[in-house]
Amino acid sequence: MSVDPTMNLIGRFLILVVTSLFRPKGQDPFITIRQRRRVWLHDMDLNIHLTAARYFSFGDLCRIQWLVDCGLGKDFLFGRYRAVLNAQELTYIREFPPFSRVDVVVRLKCWDEKYAYFEQRFYRGDTLHSIGHARMAILHKGKVISAGQVFGRDGEPMVSPPETEAIQDWKETLAAKRDQFSG
Repeated sequence: MSVDPTMNLIGRFLILVVTSLFRPKGQDPFITIRQRRRVWLHDMDLNIHLTAARYFSFGDLCRIQWLVDCGLGKDFLFGRYRAVLNAQELTYIREFPPFSRVDVVVRLKCWDEKYAYFEQRFYRGDTLHSIGHARMAILHKGKVISAGQVFGRDGEPMVSPPETEAIQDWKETLAAKRDQFSG
């Protein structure tokens, strides 16, 4: 019996690493990352649809591809930078049934002095099934630096686009949680 390597996360990750060798590097940090996945039996929960945790795993794989495609793969692999996920949120609109195709679309939207903010969308064909955000810190020598510093040219930081209303609202929610539980 042969095993399809795309059926588990390690296989999906290894395929991402190998295919990254053949993709162009050093692109604009605002590139849109698109990956196509399939809902296999091990991706489902008791409700016989894509389990919630898998959405986050698929988003992780897209952000890894983003790092590589932006030309930062070696910097992260060899320890110059580290990417640390701080928070994620997701709204489920429709379920993904068994064996359905999942098109994942991830894009860097903006950043502040501490975090880079990504939008994550999950489609089946042209129909949106889920949308969410991820907030990632970039570390250099153990200290948080802005994405603008990483992508800056000639020592000048790159300027972030304005925050979307959704990201502003999410940041306020995260700040309220921090304030409530930090006491």
